[in-house]
Amino acid sequence: MTVALTSTSRARDGAPPALAFEAAAEAAEIARTYSETAAAFAMIGDRRGLAYALRCASAALLTASQAVEAMRPSDGGAR
Repeated sequence: MTVALTSTSRARDGAPPALAFEAAAEAAEIARTYSETAAAFAMIGDRRGLAYALRCASAALLTASQAVEAMRPSDGGAR
């Protein structure tokens, strides 16, 4: 589930690339879907389904977080 983000190149104006924002948004949307699925499994008492959906949501959130970290300036400046 976790997608490696290898491109940390920046636009000429120093802004993070648009693809990084798209990757973060897509991963966050996947996490939302798995979170809703986890809630549904919890409501029906499906322990295995709940555990699986929570693991998937966690992996998607990690991917979104890594996308955001990839957007940090390489010069150490705060944004």
